[in-house]
Amino acid sequence: MKQNLLKSMFLGLSFLFLAQFSFAQLTITPASGPNVCDGTAAISNTSGVIQSSITWYGNGAIIASNTYQIGNLCPGIYGVYYSQSNLGDTMNATFIILGGGPNPCANFNVTLNTTPCSAGSNDGSILSYVTGGTPPYSFTWNQGSITQDLYNLWPGVFCVNVMDATGCQMNVCDSMSITGANTGDTLVVNNANCGPTAFGTLVQQFEDCKFNFNACASASMTSSNMIGNDTLQTVWTFIDTMNVTIGTYTIYNYIPNGMANGCLNLQFILYCPIKTGNVNTIVVNDIVQLIDLSDLNDLVTNPFRVLNPMGNELNVQFDEVTSGTMKLFNINGQVVKSQTLTFVQQASIATTNLSVGTYFLQLEIGSRVYTQKVIK
Repeated sequence: MKQNLLKSMFLGLSFLFLAQFSFAQLTITPASGPNVCDGTAAISNTSGVIQSSITWYGNGAIIASNTYQIGNLCPGIYGVYYSQSNLGDTMNATFIILGGGPNPCANFNVTLNTTPCSAGSNDGSILSYVTGGTPPYSFTWNQGSITQDLYNLWPGVFCVNVMDATGCQMNVCDSMSITGANTGDTLVVNNANCGPTAFGTLVQQFEDCKFNFNACASASMTSSNMIGNDTLQTVWTFIDTMNVTIGTYTIYNYIPNGMANGCLNLQFILYCPIKTGNVNTIVVNDIVQLIDLSDLNDLVTNPFRVLNPMGNELNVQFDEVTSGTMKLFNINGQVVKSQTLTFVQQASIATTNLSVGTYFLQLEIGSRVYTQKVIK
């Protein structure tokens, strides 16, 4: 089995990279002038991209995270980092926002074609292909080689830095695997697929080494709920051979701006990297129908107000005296704070020990559940 993966590059307008499951495209729009901050960058095809891992940075600082696109960029050098759904593959791309001039790195691309090695043998290979830029090209691999291609490889991670004659650079990484190594350790559950009508795919992964992977017989997405018009909350349920629930996971996916209504493919990956023998990864595929995204903010009015963004304390003001349970989830669906409410009209949660990022406040009142996104 061969993989084509483009992992990192240095460019100014746009590029295309290939991942194991699918491909994504980073589209760069230059600023309209040297002193104008209206440049943009966007991941336009999100298939295989784990959204919670996305980090945009510039001038040595993080400028955005958990989002597929950023704007208001001045001319300069920026970067984006994220992980992909095939566990262990990451991308770290550097790109240029220009101020109206031509970009010599615009069409500079590198792809890797990987042939896995056999069990107990060093017969793997990685071939690199360069397009665009200005030849000649130089190649520097992380294990010291300076050739364009690598042969006689054992399992491991291999990265190459490619530079053209004008200084355009690209860092590309891929992992050398063993042919058939995943046989028996991955359970794939295909519940539904949108087919050619799909307008996108959202992928999330969750590490849980306490889960009994060997007892799992099936899994599916059992509920979905839109929070505002940019966040999809899903619940994934895992069952054993007796149809008894052995695990549930609440996952949050950001919906990119401009995503259309219709059928959306979802993929949830539950895994344990330190588990050896038998199943250690479960991949669950399902779908959700998104309807009237632009009107979702008007559908539900939460019976509380919060000070958002929060600082070292999350303060909640209820519309009326309330009893129930208040929980704070991180982006991976883990409960980081919980508090029982008994006839109160205001409440607070200490958040000093929480890192900066996106969280979800959930209020359970009887059989009703309300959720709101909060930022720290």
